[in-house]
Amino acid sequence: MSRPAYYADFVSMPALALALILLGGATLSGIVLGLIAWTLAEYVIHRMLFHRLPLFKTGHDEHHAKPSGRTGVTSWHSLLVFGALFLVLPAGVLAGLALGYLAYIAAHHAVHHWRVAPGHPLYGLKIRHAMHHRGDEVNFGVVTTAWDRVFGTHRPFRSKPGQI
Repeated sequence: MSRPAYYADFVSMPALALALILLGGATLSGIVLGLIAWTLAEYVIHRMLFHRLPLFKTGHDEHHAKPSGRTGVTSWHSLLVFGALFLVLPAGVLAGLALGYLAYIAAHHAVHHWRVAPGHPLYGLKIRHAMHHRGDEVNFGVVTTAWDRVFGTHRPFRSKPGQI
């Protein structure tokens, strides 16, 4: 994936959320509902689509093989999904989903591309996600562990100094 294609959602999602908030009459409760809904969607998409559905699994396997590469969903795909959701969801919920997706792509990018040392706020997320990348069918949530805990796929990673 080209560099502009990889980073396009980092621009399009804040713009979409801002437009929905300013022009669409988004409510705070709708945004919060959308953020919570995103966390569940993130878990289900990662666990069910990316790890089981052949159409998505091939690309996701490529990501697991080369985690620091620029692989992911293209902005055309995400904008198409958000465009379809625009037809059925209130502006606030859609803004919350867009902000949740933005949090996901930012966190996922950080764990794969930034050097994060023990003690850094992202360190726990990085080591938890690294455990997932080792091939264990655990820790599908990137932004939160909530749904992994609900569905029994959470596995804490206890690191020793200098281990990761």
